[in-house]
Amino acid sequence: MIKSYWAFFIVLVLIPLGSERAFAQLFSSKIAGDTRSWALSSVDEIKVAQAYPESESSTTEHVTSSSPDFESRFAKNQYEFGLSLGYGFSINLPPATGVSGQRTEIRAVHFFPNFKYNLTGLMGNSVFRGALYWVIEAGAVVSITDPERDGQTVDQAPTFMVGLVPAQLEYKFLNRGRNWVPFVFAGVGGAWGDFFEGSVEISTAFEFILQTGAGIEYFFDNGTAINFNYRLWHLSNSGIKGRNVGTNAHVFSLGYSF
Repeated sequence: MIKSYWAFFIVLVLIPLGSERAFAQLFSSKIAGDTRSWALSSVDEIKVAQAYPESESSTTEHVTSSSPDFESRFAKNQYEFGLSLGYGFSINLPPATGVSGQRTEIRAVHFFPNFKYNLTGLMGNSVFRGALYWVIEAGAVVSITDPERDGQTVDQAPTFMVGLVPAQLEYKFLNRGRNWVPFVFAGVGGAWGDFFEGSVEISTAFEFILQTGAGIEYFFDNGTAINFNYRLWHLSNSGIKGRNVGTNAHVFSLGYSF
């Protein structure tokens, strides 16, 4: 059983990561505009320095700099890959109406690699200036404590969910004068696992994922970035089978993109 989960997990992770070549061919260039290489050999640099000695330092700085400028970094058709690691815990939302008034308590680690593609480039004005991204996430959720209800253990950790969120939109609020960027996102996908075995809120191995949240991202000059985000994470089977109250959780994550 566990081996099948891990096999499914590996396939889901490879979906976004293995799509790099296809996206690169479809969208031709990562940076809009001139795509010629600006890298010079050491011989070429010497020739340039001899021909224009007064501009040697500025030429070398321009040639060797690898920092993307604001417009090219957030241009349309840009894409990036990232990793997100978080901690989540289920919440009593909406409040249970049973005798105990409690839902199944699940505490879990969330690991989701992701692919982000810039759909619009820079748009909007003032505080709403930013860019809209299409995001694909695929990964796993693993419980780290025994699920409980009413103070009693109802399943044994670890329990697993592997999932794919192929339809997610993220909007970054961008400003040339700062390296930190607030963002909001929302997405939908599906998951497969054994959370249902100890939960009275869900009843099937397959569940839909609904999530929405916000965060802060900090960009480095070398093209990488780190972020912190919060999401409200929901599992339910959309009425495929009875017991479809659904499980809701707060999830806090740290991410890295490149």
